[in-house]
Amino acid sequence: MRTFFRTVVYVMAAGMLAVAGLVLLLNGQVPASVPKDAPALELGQLVDALRAVDARGQVDLVELKKRHASLERFVASLAATSPELSPEAFPTVEAKLAYWLNAYHALALLELLDTRQTATSAWRDAFDAAPIGGKRLSRLAIYRRTLSQAGDARVFLSLFTGAKGRGVLDGAPFDADSLNLQLDDATRRFVQRRDHFAIEGKTVKLSALFREHQEDFLAALPEERKNVLQIIWAYLPETCAEDKPGCDTRGDLDRACGTHFDACQLQFVPIDETLAVKN
Repeated sequence: MRTFFRTVVYVMAAGMLAVAGLVLLLNGQVPASVPKDAPALELGQLVDALRAVDARGQVDLVELKKRHASLERFVASLAATSPELSPEAFPTVEAKLAYWLNAYHALALLELLDTRQTATSAWRDAFDAAPIGGKRLSRLAIYRRTLSQAGDARVFLSLFTGAKGRGVLDGAPFDADSLNLQLDDATRRFVQRRDHFAIEGKTVKLSALFREHQEDFLAALPEERKNVLQIIWAYLPETCAEDKPGCDTRGDLDRACGTHFDACQLQFVPIDETLAVKN
């Protein structure tokens, strides 16, 4: 009997240690040694890897596999350089945020190379960690530690995981000098997809991402009478391009919802987590 209880105690202790370790990993608190031969930050390697992204933001997995080495070299170059280890190299908020967005997306692309059936399995792979800036950081840890705390709701719409219902990649890395324009462009691409936003009579269908982060979006609005549709309106086109007939425009939203966007009903659409990549 004593042996049985001793075994139970050992198992419980091991389980508690495993949970504690997972919490530390999720919070990016597990240290990682910085290799003496770690390369300097090689953004050009990420530029090469992103050539696997087409004009619509889809990732060609066959092409990405050809550029696997470039992607691995970029991730390796994150080990010795980060806003925490090298603050002088990231003097602005934009420089720090661009670094973490690039690190996040590099890990997301690596996961796609080993993905299975759905983006849900790829999300599980987000627990896989790499040595980045003296810590073992997973994609999930980067999100929790930095990106979710960025104070810019556009970040949530720019995050690419490979899923149809989330952000769409651009073919270029994020850059401190053009970060604001890049985040605007990512938000515009997200909003102008009909599976993320569509007007049907007096009903506006919106991605559930807007519900999950509604407070963040509303915080960016100066008016007292706030509505998340004000954000949507700002990123809609005035007119439809020739290659996008029948798109929803600012005028369409005005007619459906009125001046204060309160004459229509919001319907939040579940996020589509299935993969949207070229095999």
